[in-house]
Amino acid sequence: MYFSKSLYFAAIHLAWYASACQSCEGMNKLERRQEATDFSYLGLTGPVDWLQFEGTCGKGKQQSPINVVSTMKVSSLGDSGEYPDIGATGYNFTNTGRTVEVFYKGPKATLGGVDYELQRFHFHTPSEHRLDDEWFPMELHFVHSAVADPTKLAVVGIFIDTSEENKSDPLMARLAKLLPSIDNKGDTTIATYVPLGGARTAITNAKKFTYSGSLTTPPCTEGVTWYVSNTVLDISVADYKAFKRVLGYNSRNLQADPGKQNIVEFAAQFVTGGQAAPEKRSFAAKRFSA
Repeated sequence: MYFSKSLYFAAIHLAWYASACQSCEGMNKLERRQEATDFSYLGLTGPVDWLQFEGTCGKGKQQSPINVVSTMKVSSLGDSGEYPDIGATGYNFTNTGRTVEVFYKGPKATLGGVDYELQRFHFHTPSEHRLDDEWFPMELHFVHSAVADPTKLAVVGIFIDTSEENKSDPLMARLAKLLPSIDNKGDTTIATYVPLGGARTAITNAKKFTYSGSLTTPPCTEGVTWYVSNTVLDISVADYKAFKRVLGYNSRNLQADPGKQNIVEFAAQFVTGGQAAPEKRSFAAKRFSA
């Protein structure tokens, strides 16, 4: 089984955490049975621990995010979508504790010949996907459900990079101004007058690399159609710092190419044998997490 050097070292790193987690004899029972919703992106409740959740995080072979390469299949440039600017009525802009998310529901889109309805969009720092092995400071996810079958999901990923001119796309600039009002988990404000022109172009008028992957949060459900745009949105240094201050680190580690061995499963072979199997925990996933 071939793994890139970066994936190999990531697997070793995950194995170290797995070994540590399975040998935490000092943990009390309450800590061991923590609620599954306590998953995180770092440490003992980070991605290595997601194997303990019901789902495919530790065994699936179509996991996201991945390294997107420019030779991958691209979606049709005939994709379309409304994605109108958000006006005076606005939508909830919420700090979920793991991301900041605009619950912008309703706009229709056609991606890959399938009709979808937008459900929400949110942010990750740093980017979850790579493009030709390159990280970006942020990534924006537009999450859609199919009109004919709402269980079928499509997510459009848009990279965000700091601008050489130190200017922000209007979407990023507007939301950055609202971030101070949602500093803490559970805080919500109403996002009004949010321009979506840059994102609209990145979704409907740009080349998008597509593959079948998964949600990037537990239970890592597969069958999600991903479209990763090659159009990058700009953000100023000040606005990036505003997002980073609220988001912290909220990116799942890079996964193996579709069809290859799960990286957590691969890492498990480096864990010293003879240890008790970790307690399996359940996870009630929000349908549209990604």
